[in-house]
Amino acid sequence: MSELFQAVVAAGQGDVRADEDGWYGREFVFGNDFPGFAGHFPGSPVLPAMVQMLAGASLASRWLDRIPEVRSVSNAKFLAPIAPDVAVTVQARAQGPDAAVVRVLLGDRLAATFTLGFSTSL
Repeated sequence: MSELFQAVVAAGQGDVRADEDGWYGREFVFGNDFPGFAGHFPGSPVLPAMVQMLAGASLASRWLDRIPEVRSVSNAKFLAPIAPDVAVTVQARAQGPDAAVVRVLLGDRLAATFTLGFSTSL
């Protein structure tokens, strides 16, 4: 498991929740010292898209029973910047056996949405 993936998982707050519609969700808080902010962007840090994708992949590991290897990203829309120390809710739902739809929420506002495709090999 990569150090960045481990840092993303560690930024999770509380337990992963699943709802009746198949969405898995967890709150994340990425502190100012989170390694993903390094150099992105000096003086005005913004959470990188890759970190948001890793948060979604961490949720997908719940139904895949493994840490997924992301092989593709599609339908990506990043609608709002995410600053340090702001709570975000990341939700993911399976889309077939090797993909997940992910949404990132700032309160009740959609900050990002995308689809992750996963490698089917273990």
